[in-house]
Amino acid sequence: MSREPPDGDFEEIARRFSHLWQALNAGADNPYPPETRQMLVDRIRDALDRGEARLSASDPGIVANSFVLEALIHDGAVTQVHRARHRDLGTLHAIKMPRPEHADDPVLRKLMLREAEIGIRLRHINIAGTQAVLRLDDGRPALVMEWLGKRLADRLQEQPLSPDEVISIMTSVLSGLAAIHAAGFVHCDLSPLNLLSGDSDLSRLKIADFGVALEAGCRHRQFDIAFAGRPDFASPEQTTGEPLDGRSDLYAAGLLLSLLLRHCRESDDGLEALAARLSERDPRDRPQNAKAALHLLGGPRKTSY
Repeated sequence: MSREPPDGDFEEIARRFSHLWQALNAGADNPYPPETRQMLVDRIRDALDRGEARLSASDPGIVANSFVLEALIHDGAVTQVHRARHRDLGTLHAIKMPRPEHADDPVLRKLMLREAEIGIRLRHINIAGTQAVLRLDDGRPALVMEWLGKRLADRLQEQPLSPDEVISIMTSVLSGLAAIHAAGFVHCDLSPLNLLSGDSDLSRLKIADFGVALEAGCRHRQFDIAFAGRPDFASPEQTTGEPLDGRSDLYAAGLLLSLLLRHCRESDDGLEALAARLSERDPRDRPQNAKAALHLLGGPRKTSY
């Protein structure tokens, strides 16, 4: 079967691109409204970014000419998280990005940009901050977040907790959840793996990873996801795909409290009762919101910032 020579292919591509460019820059005669024209321009830029990156030999250890990737700290099925250092400031950051083989996944791209929008909106001492969104050379989005090197999951393996430490942890968690819920979101993935700190001060724990967060009243199937979260911490309504509100996070907080008490060197009847209340299977039997749960815990302690 005959095939047109490569030069002919390039000429056809150039001709079509020229026609598209003229259509996008037709001034008053432009057939597209401004919003559509901007969307098309963005898509062209995105396609050129992806193609150029596959032809270039840029250093994969440098992101946006500003961050040096120092270590891979999480290698998931579809995303990776690196510890990165800013080349000029010397500051440490966490950078989350899709795995290279998922560079062309439009669903993952949409979810990550949505995660960035949520993370940038939330500002609280007990929430890990999202600082910026970058576009990598191949078009992948990359989320720049504050660096918090210690996970609660690791801390639990080091030594037993005291009841006061358990209260400090839960105060941090419930205070962060109160801010998330006040902004209209449900975290949906609360666990010791997503509770981070920059030092050993348990009162400064921060909730991280908003990759599967939802607006209150929504369900994951609206994003073509059958289930999202950690099965061992998910509420019954999350497991069955029902619309979620903040009480779903309180269920996870109750399971977290039960886990902390199993690592506590002393028993505490009041904390055990609170754990049972938070993790009631029927959301109507849980506290109405995180502020009410904080009140049952004893209220947030004063912290000097």
